[in-house]
Amino acid sequence: MDVKDIQLKPIDSQIESKPKKEKIEGDSFADILKKSLDEVNKLQNKADESIKDIAAGKMENIQDAVMAIEKADVSLKLLTEIRNKAIEAYKEIMRMQV
Repeated sequence: MDVKDIQLKPIDSQIESKPKKEKIEGDSFADILKKSLDEVNKLQNKADESIKDIAAGKMENIQDAVMAIEKADVSLKLLTEIRNKAIEAYKEIMRMQV
């Protein structure tokens, strides 16, 4: 066997031949979580304003205030449940044996 017949390929050409990862379209989990937190915060602020308006006597229709408060309460409960599920999933992953 002749040494002359062996051709050496540069390492760089092998690295470049690997396909590049395509960027996934859409919002990431972090973006979705941030939007949800912002939405819950807005609902909480709206509920606080409604309570202040009721206390000041500015609001004539108390049903709107009750609706705003209930929306804020339900959204906060939902966000808390999502947080609890995420923590449970994290703990479950940490208990896995590798």
